[in-house]
Amino acid sequence: MNTPRFFATLVLPMVLAWAGAAHANLVQLVTVNTNVISGLAGYAIAFSFQDGSGLVPGDSNNTATLSNFNFGGGSSAGSPVLVGGATGSLGGGVVLTDSDFSNLFVQGFTPGSSLSFALDLTTIVDGSGTPDFFGFSILFNDGVNTNPLPTLDDLGGDNLLYVNIDSANPAAAVFATAAGSQVALDAPGLSAPPPPGPGPGQLPEPGSLPLLLVGLAGLFGVVRRGSLSAPS
Repeated sequence: MNTPRFFATLVLPMVLAWAGAAHANLVQLVTVNTNVISGLAGYAIAFSFQDGSGLVPGDSNNTATLSNFNFGGGSSAGSPVLVGGATGSLGGGVVLTDSDFSNLFVQGFTPGSSLSFALDLTTIVDGSGTPDFFGFSILFNDGVNTNPLPTLDDLGGDNLLYVNIDSANPAAAVFATAAGSQVALDAPGLSAPPPPGPGPGQLPEPGSLPLLLVGLAGLFGVVRRGSLSAPS
């Protein structure tokens, strides 16, 4: 039986200085070719953001803004799961602030020919010595459990992309899926960030029943392990 494969282009950071600001923003575009799983159910997008200080509530010194979602003929599905400083939806844009130790956004989507979104991440270094941590993963529900698709993430968190905010100009790390995953990713490539404003296909389409999301505690455990292992 052939395992579905799709290929991703993950855009590495382009750092843009904010006029009058003491730090820069990391801006990048993520584009995933999902044509071979187009129309299949059970997938969800997950964004996690952890506060390096380990405080509850967190210091709220960094924000990740996700916009320009384009599903390539697919759509968002169901309602988002919001934990901590997460707001928004795939249809209208997502904002995560490190206002709690762990902040999480999860929402189902029905894949189309591609998935793309823009990330705008502030880069204020946490004074605790442990960097704030942003991660992006794709979850799959097999009808029983929801887990991240296994990746070659060097921190063991199954992220497709993560950023340790360990400097004003941090580098994004990107990873292919691991052997045995339901999905296989091609090597990352570069492209320019999208222009400002909503992209085509941003608005959600009438859709399917909400994706059954279970095992969020386990997902937090995976993210936590990655954060603790992150270099300072």
